Amino acid sequence: MYNLSQFVLPNGTLSGEGLWKREALYQGMNGKFVERFYPDRQHSYIFKPLTNGESVDREAWIYRHVLSGFPDIYPALLASSEEGAGEEGWSIFEDLGPLRHEYDVETAMKVVQQIAWWHALPEERREGLSGSGPKPQIEQIAADLMNRRDEAVTVMNEIGEPWELDGMILSFAEGHALPKIKVVSHGDLHLGNYAVAADGRLYIMDWEHAHLNTPFWDLYHLIDMSHPLFPKQVTAEDREKLLTYYVAQSALYGAEWDLGDFIRDYCRFATVFSIWMLLLISGDLKRGDSVWPQDRLLAQKEEAIAGLKGCLTSLSLERDSA
Repeated sequence: MYNLSQFVLPNGTLSGEGLWKREALYQGMNGKFVERFYPDRQHSYIFKPLTNGESVDREAWIYRHVLSGFPDIYPALLASSEEGAGEEGWSIFEDLGPLRHEYDVETAMKVVQQIAWWHALPEERREGLSGSGPKPQIEQIAADLMNRRDEAVTVMNEIGEPWELDGMILSFAEGHALPKIKVVSHGDLHLGNYAVAADGRLYIMDWEHAHLNTPFWDLYHLIDMSHPLFPKQVTAEDREKLLTYYVAQSALYGAEWDLGDFIRDYCRFATVFSIWMLLLISGDLKRGDSVWPQDRLLAQKEEAIAGLKGCLTSLSLERDSA
């Protein structure tokens, strides 16, 4: 067994000295790369520097205090920098081998099963988790949409949807739209952060954004959050199937949701979030300074529009049947 810290320089970067091979896996928002490295032909590990605004101390803390009681659905943390390393922080994880980041509803249902489990964690398992995640809370998102109403109306006009959302957005901004329930949230559960390994096992990764939030946060990221590098197509049938399965799984742990109300609340939440995401994506496209290529951003925009339209259709059908 290697002393893995020997492969990391004092500035928190991976040293090329003594390695048989290294390969970049992906680039973080700050330009740093997550890499697979091989000390020899038989052994490989995943090196993860600080790739965003969160501290790697946070992910190590979550591994110790939250994930320690989880099912075996995450890569093992093998080594990490000393606490307080700041931007020079790093972690080394086990290498899970080739991973399939491809959407299909059956895999997403397996993720939902796990989500329902960790959403049911008791309060003593949540100690130390804050209400701060990688994006603002939905109340802040709604307030931002109110302040940028003209831009939001323009986005809706561009996709051929009427603007009839003032009351709904206000209810979110004032905190009246959803049940007052907070659960442990992964925080960033898009398609790039879960995968199926070669042996068919599901893994959920990148837990540094874990925090307390509404149950709809994880579900939105799983179902309707678009990503420039991990595209997916979710049908209306998929959305309803996944939400129905979540309600059924949650009931196993004592949660009591009315299915119709739950789907309506999800679609309202997703509508607000998706409009806000479209404003972000449009801003990236206009500025031209994103780390993501323009064609990926355009594809992400189309995916976000499709998800938004799907949720608006669901809400419209509910109103028509009322």
